[in-house]
Amino acid sequence: MKKSLIAMSLGSLVLLGACGQKQTSKLSHKTEEKMFMKDDKMTNHNTMMTDKDKTIDFSLMGIDGKTYKLSDFKGKKVYLKFWASWCSICLSSLPDTEELAMEQGEDYVVLSVISPNQKGEKSAEEFKKWYDGLQYKHIPVLLDEGGKMMEAFGIRAYPTSVFIGSDGALAETHVGFMSKMDIKNKLEAIR
Repeated sequence: MKKSLIAMSLGSLVLLGACGQKQTSKLSHKTEEKMFMKDDKMTNHNTMMTDKDKTIDFSLMGIDGKTYKLSDFKGKKVYLKFWASWCSICLSSLPDTEELAMEQGEDYVVLSVISPNQKGEKSAEEFKKWYDGLQYKHIPVLLDEGGKMMEAFGIRAYPTSVFIGSDGALAETHVGFMSKMDIKNKLEAIR
């Protein structure tokens, strides 16, 4: 009994170690697609973030053809959901994201970001066709072509929630699943 428990524990450690490896193997290929390493700090890319006041700005095209600029939402809190079409946790939380987007008002705005052709994501055209079939009509989906925004925010896993205060400054980043209530609580807590 002890030997099988020890063997199972060691097997678990080996699997965890495989998930942390950067090299692709058959065992960790999907894990590597979902988890990828970048620098721990945000980088100043195309003046997306200024060192002086940590304010952020971006301009991205949505799959709806509109251009979205963070500066257009000054005075509102912004919830950014970074996600991918292959991420099961992301997909399971889309109904909550849709509800949040429908509830948004004067206080906050909900935006989501995908990075076409990056880390296993579909091309922009393939994504648009696929997403259109899902019938989510209230979530703006922004296209981070080339992954520049993903890199600037240090996104290493999906889903990742980024909260930006009404002053345009980064308030918090959360990696992994967040319930609708947790997101609402976080939006209420930030300025």
